[in-house]
Amino acid sequence: MKLDVHRDKQDVVIDLVQKLHDSTQLKKNGKCIKFSNTIFNSKQTIDSWKFAEFDYSRSKIELPIRARGLFTVNDNKIVARGYDKFFNVDEVAATKLKDLPTSTVGPYDVTLKENGCIILIGGLETGEIVVCSKHSTGYRDDSIRNHALAGENELKNQVSTLANKSITELAKFLYENNLTAVTELCDDSFEEHVLPYTKEKSGLYLHGLNYNTIKFNTVPIEQVTEFAKEWGFKTIESLRYNDVDELFTFLDECAKTGTYNGKEAEGFVIRCHHKKDNSDFFFKYKFEEPYLLYRQFREVTRKIFVENKEESEVFIKTHRMITAKYIGFVRDLFEKQPQLLQDFANGYGIIKIRQLFLEHLNEANGMNLLTLDKKMAEEVSKLDPDNKTKYVLVPIATIGCGKTTVFLTLNKLFPEWVHLQNDNIKKGNKFKIIDSSLSGLVHSPVVLFDRNNSSFRERQQILDDFAKRKTIYFDQHQEIKFIAVSFINNLDEESLWNLTYNRIKDRGDNHQSIKSSTDPQLAEKVMRSFISRFQEVAPETAPDKMFDSVIKLQLTETESSLANVKIVIRHLQENYPELVPKVPSDDEIKIAFEESLSYKPDFVKNMAKTMKPAYYGISIPSDFLISTIDSGLGDDPQWRLLKTSARVQESFHITLGHSFSLKENKSLTPAWKEFNRVFQPSYENKMVCKLKFFADVNLTKIIINHDKLICILAEVGNYYKNWDEEIPKLATMNQFLHITVGTLRPEIKPRESNSTLERLFGQYNSGSTDLSDGEYTLEDGEVIRVVSFTEPVTIEKAGIFARY
Repeated sequence: MKLDVHRDKQDVVIDLVQKLHDSTQLKKNGKCIKFSNTIFNSKQTIDSWKFAEFDYSRSKIELPIRARGLFTVNDNKIVARGYDKFFNVDEVAATKLKDLPTSTVGPYDVTLKENGCIILIGGLETGEIVVCSKHSTGYRDDSIRNHALAGENELKNQVSTLANKSITELAKFLYENNLTAVTELCDDSFEEHVLPYTKEKSGLYLHGLNYNTIKFNTVPIEQVTEFAKEWGFKTIESLRYNDVDELFTFLDECAKTGTYNGKEAEGFVIRCHHKKDNSDFFFKYKFEEPYLLYRQFREVTRKIFVENKEESEVFIKTHRMITAKYIGFVRDLFEKQPQLLQDFANGYGIIKIRQLFLEHLNEANGMNLLTLDKKMAEEVSKLDPDNKTKYVLVPIATIGCGKTTVFLTLNKLFPEWVHLQNDNIKKGNKFKIIDSSLSGLVHSPVVLFDRNNSSFRERQQILDDFAKRKTIYFDQHQEIKFIAVSFINNLDEESLWNLTYNRIKDRGDNHQSIKSSTDPQLAEKVMRSFISRFQEVAPETAPDKMFDSVIKLQLTETESSLANVKIVIRHLQENYPELVPKVPSDDEIKIAFEESLSYKPDFVKNMAKTMKPAYYGISIPSDFLISTIDSGLGDDPQWRLLKTSARVQESFHITLGHSFSLKENKSLTPAWKEFNRVFQPSYENKMVCKLKFFADVNLTKIIINHDKLICILAEVGNYYKNWDEEIPKLATMNQFLHITVGTLRPEIKPRESNSTLERLFGQYNSGSTDLSDGEYTLEDGEVIRVVSFTEPVTIEKAGIFARY
């Protein structure tokens, strides 16, 4: 097979790698994460580079390369390159349905979106093959699935048995042509996703050949198919449309049933070109259903039956009736066949359980479940005609975005809606605004939930808290939908600061908590704190994917709140017409808006009191700690796994004391007060404030909780003030001082290190840390390994900090 070859000059690639290195030093907005490992069965070091998912969608962030999946060797060559991140129709500005006919040109090649895990395949000059998952390659502990290794095993099987060729031949072809083979591993015996693959349909599907260049450049689909047949890959079906209207007629028709040729599908990938320069351009057309329903089944099963959450605590976004019926079916099923629950917890049987549910209902496909859900909802509605869907509008903003002005205006236009301002609620009851919202929904169709909700964590907390408290006010059938109102979209941190701070200065003291005239320094500190932790809405990832819809507003230098009110009303009228049966006139909106501008708060919240440290800690140099662990553990499988899965923490510290501990153990209060007395911290407009205090630290043992976490046991020696003034030793609040190196899965939190150490030393040594090296099995079956450092490891005068 003969292909054109495209390459970048080596100095261009070297410059790219340098930019990637530089990006690893950023705090956010384009921060790159680098991970280094060795290629399977090779001594060649390979570097993986990735950005945060939402950075790809923000056009104002200049990324050095937009590839999703990128691997380099020797800082001068790309050996594997994924597609440039591409988006669903209407997901970003570049894929707006109204613009695609004029911004793109055909032919439009349509390929089915396979439902597996991405495997990238490249080659080295030596003839060695490079097989990577999206962001990982190299050896990992077999106790956790290794996608790259599974992909390589399947590759060897297919190339040798189906193509009668060798892996070395494939590697050399890819190297000589500067290509990455982009495949999808679909194999339910290895890992189930949402849609099923029989044994005959399992394998590596080739859907792309990308040139290893900075600019996205990919081989036409017909040549991809030819290559797949020649080298033993499974092929994907493709269709071609020259007319964009015919294309969307086809896509829309398939979306009605969620199928293609009678088979349930996730959607399609469309390959075409930019009209302006004829460069390659991809976009997605995803089917919402029944794919989203199937994912919801999977998630509620995990939360209720694996994580043991109460059903009332689990937020169910849509199709509540059929999901409730599914939960009841699964509960009975697991009681009768407990092995199915065990299999599910290990990632198997996900599809089987869903299919058993379909058989139980005598249904053949998921779209019929949606019809059944609608009928059940209608029946409930007949029994209780007042039980209508309720709505909560949730802002995603920081201080000074105009959210209160927008919500006040909406409340004046729709007085039956309830407007709740978090700034008007006293501190002390964390459920106060949730309870007030639910109480408001009892008699109102809409609550305007006026709070910043700037981080993912805060948004997740809202959804969790509503789910926990809902049954106090409503029965289980009441549906509550959450609509995100995103005030900040595609703005860098500096622009956001300039826009919002100027607004706050102009507002002066006309705010419950931010008094920029009376205390400008405090106002600036609070605002910078909010901006530093702001995370833009990401509708395709948790928790933001749980919003029923997202309204994106405009934040501009001139007063944009009036325009934003109109955007909100228009979105609600188009998507929830029952909420806006009649759109107010421009004059009515303007009058309500001007009345809102004259609003004067009659409640004052003291923000100065909130700036108290959450905990005190000792900073540990990252490079020193990692090299120390490398020396202590070498090629240990658990340490290697932690690194290859990018689960090593970005920074390290020893917690001396945490204010949260006081809630559980009042006897620690004197120690906490002593920290405050000695350190006398002062909030300095940063979440982490360095103090003029230091401490000597001794690292004693590495503790490995198999498949959970790695931490290091530590001791604190002398304390110092102003570097050289020794001060009396302080009592710490943790029984076992330690450094959490990393956890092996996202659901395992760093605080689990405390529990690991308490159980280990409590069970085996009555609380003493003098424990010999070796493996120890805890009462719950967890296996802990203790590894002592061969030589004393001391960090002199490590810095102490306060975390707010």
